[in-house]
Amino acid sequence: MVELQFKSICRLNRLLVVALMVVTISLIGFQHSGLLEKTLFMGLLATHFTFLMANEFLLKMLKRLREAEFQTITYFSVILPVAVEVYIGVNYALTGSFWVYLLGAFSMLQALFLGQPKLSKILGGIHLGLLIVLLPLGYPHVISLSPAMLVIMAVGWGVCLYYYGIIVSRVVKSHASQVGKLQSMAATDALTGLTNRRQFNNRLHEEVSRARRHETPLSLALFDLDDFKRLNDFYGHPVGDRILKELGKLIRQNIRESDLPARYGGEEFAIILPETREVEADELLERLRLLVAQTVFCLPENPLTITISVGVAQLEPRQHTAFELVELADKALYEAKTQGKNRVVMGSALMPKVLLSKNSMKHLFEDPS
Repeated sequence: MVELQFKSICRLNRLLVVALMVVTISLIGFQHSGLLEKTLFMGLLATHFTFLMANEFLLKMLKRLREAEFQTITYFSVILPVAVEVYIGVNYALTGSFWVYLLGAFSMLQALFLGQPKLSKILGGIHLGLLIVLLPLGYPHVISLSPAMLVIMAVGWGVCLYYYGIIVSRVVKSHASQVGKLQSMAATDALTGLTNRRQFNNRLHEEVSRARRHETPLSLALFDLDDFKRLNDFYGHPVGDRILKELGKLIRQNIRESDLPARYGGEEFAIILPETREVEADELLERLRLLVAQTVFCLPENPLTITISVGVAQLEPRQHTAFELVELADKALYEAKTQGKNRVVMGSALMPKVLLSKNSMKHLFEDPS
């Protein structure tokens, strides 16, 4: 949701900056502009261009960030409208151009479009103060109005722009909210409320890429309910669905905020554990396993207890894809079932067996000669 809203605002801000660049280019060719004024207009154009490049940089950065890090990027974006306001203020102080002053009011819109309403008000106050302070110098030029009328006109212009920005920002947020709800529905399992298989696969590839890029540990847990088919056959699917729903809630409430739980399929679940070593993941899943075994489900009509078998694996240097990480976690889950269920097995304990199995398969296809 935050990502979608910020992307929409950045795209809207892109259009605004391009419009400012067009206006600035037209002012450079203004007949009554002197050499100094045209030079400053060129600098203003360069400032807007820099703002545009920074805006594109923010959009690209969003693809690599987690949702919790978006706020940091929005704080960084505060620098952009402030830089534009400072340069326009200096430009106006040197030239007294009324057109430059009007351009400065757009810094309020830039702040609004980047989700900084308080900054927008501050910049508006500074811009109005600049007009009042420089009135004794006969600024602005070109306009033959009384100082009082200039102030009234500037305030009216600023208020109109401010409320225009608020309306546009609200429209963007409303649109982002609606699209965000649809995206959430498409990425969420309706029964358990957890991430669905498709979204899980996308996120796992992202986390594997991030872990390799930053050289941080990444673990994956796969687990399913023991003897769930027999329970489903005996009590019926409504009871089975209720157990899955309550288990999904239990999982969400007892994992870390950075972890990503998902319904992998049927009675099978998965948890992506970023920046977590296998031993730490083993401890976390062991606590979850005990909690599930001690919880009574389907109260009060059909009180039932269930157990889960868990396989945990850590991304290893020799593994190059998300598929291989899932494969190792799945082998660990199978081993947990084989050893008697209701337990957690680490993939590292199986590595010699996995390598031996792969080497055996390789020898089968080798030429005897």
